[in-house]
Amino acid sequence: MKNKNIIKILIGCFSFATMLLTSCEGILEQNPYSQISDEQFWKTPSDAASGVAAIYDGMQRTYSSKYLPWGEFRADNFNRNATNTQANFIELVNNTLSPNNSTALRWDELYKMIARANLAIENIPKINGVNRNLLAEAYAVRAFAYFHAIRVWGDVPLFTEPVKGLDGNLYRPRTSADEIMTKVILPDLQQAEALMIEPANKFRFSKGSVWSLQAEVYMWLKDYAKAKVALDKIRTSGSYSLTTTREAWSKMFINEGPANGIYNKVMDGPELILSIRYDATDATASQDRSPVNSTYMNGIPAFVLNSTFEFKWFSRFPTDSAIWISKYRTFPLRKDAAGRNFFGDWRYVESREAGAALTFGTRLAKFRKAQVNAIDDTDLHIFRYANTILLLAEAENQLGNTSAALGYLNQIRTARQLPTVPANSPEVATKGALEDLILEERQYELLGEGVRWWDLRRTGKAIEVMNAARATDPSYRKLTEGTLLFPIFDRHLIDNSSLTQNEAYK
Repeated sequence: MKNKNIIKILIGCFSFATMLLTSCEGILEQNPYSQISDEQFWKTPSDAASGVAAIYDGMQRTYSSKYLPWGEFRADNFNRNATNTQANFIELVNNTLSPNNSTALRWDELYKMIARANLAIENIPKINGVNRNLLAEAYAVRAFAYFHAIRVWGDVPLFTEPVKGLDGNLYRPRTSADEIMTKVILPDLQQAEALMIEPANKFRFSKGSVWSLQAEVYMWLKDYAKAKVALDKIRTSGSYSLTTTREAWSKMFINEGPANGIYNKVMDGPELILSIRYDATDATASQDRSPVNSTYMNGIPAFVLNSTFEFKWFSRFPTDSAIWISKYRTFPLRKDAAGRNFFGDWRYVESREAGAALTFGTRLAKFRKAQVNAIDDTDLHIFRYANTILLLAEAENQLGNTSAALGYLNQIRTARQLPTVPANSPEVATKGALEDLILEERQYELLGEGVRWWDLRRTGKAIEVMNAARATDPSYRKLTEGTLLFPIFDRHLIDNSSLTQNEAYK
């Protein structure tokens, strides 16, 4: 017999009775659905706006628990905190994922988000006078969700139309990742681009974030020419630019929490292309809260910075004055806000907990400098312009355009007030060497933003890098081709007998 709770969850996916919305700084300020049927609902442009707001509500909930476990903690930026005993998190770092790891593996919220997108895609074209941008957003979110799904699990069940009633269609077998890419993700992105009107909006899909997602997909497919086209559209759009000071860079991330009970979140800047916004006033349920500071800073964090990674960063850009001057003797001295000479990479200083002589490791302080006992409303940055420029560097390198690739890498170095890489440097003498340097720069720039694992996967370096990084850790299970994917959650297998487990986890 099918599990009744799962049936309720899945049926709820396709019913507007479950689509209770959370306001999001004006984005989701539509009235919540009441207990009305789909047939009664999709009638007016206002209904369409509320329906798309519901998709973003699902996006908040899905990625609150999944975005960082999927994209960050199987990589080499972090070690597990030795004093934290949360098994679900330990499994991510040790590559010992088990099929009962609900933190990383439950996909019900993801499929709720997809279901809401399916409803919007089916119904919005029937509404007269509707803003076509809403339909574009629905296509973009569905592509975003399925792109994550196939990277996490490989083959997954495919739903592209609303499912109505208990007709057995809820329990579908897995569709191949290649088919989902070809028949859903790529066409959805084409539709989204064709329909999209909004040039830029940091809290919902716009032209900039559709192009960003296109670029990520094409880079994953190793279609570097098409990735470059999408990235160039972002670059030439005029909507985004790199920050060029320590203060401006920090303001994109810092959310120190409430002072005297008042929240004063900035998290703004010209680099932000798409973020998932969290609002403390709406986060009454745990699944509506941000995962950022609760993961990295507050309490006893599950993850702390990998000391080997820290040493690599320090070696590249020393904070010790004598070492810095010896290494970069021709680079002009820089001043900090107090007028003192500053040495090193201020991204490193801003990302590392100050004076971290803590017995359980160094916390990531990029988003918060101190513990705050308050609801976490830190936004999740999904696409950022620095990511665009570094992906352009990577694409140009793969296309054999070394000079252009180095130029984009040095754009980041210049914006961050760091020494640039000369064209005659041995570090850029080959395509492979330059790729490694670009990936290293991405590791520094995008630390803690849920990107590093996908960088290693996309470039085929995950096994080599991770097995070397964890070689001396007896609790680490060597990464293999099979364990690059995550297992299917065991409850999903029980509830849907049409599913099969990924081979490495049988």
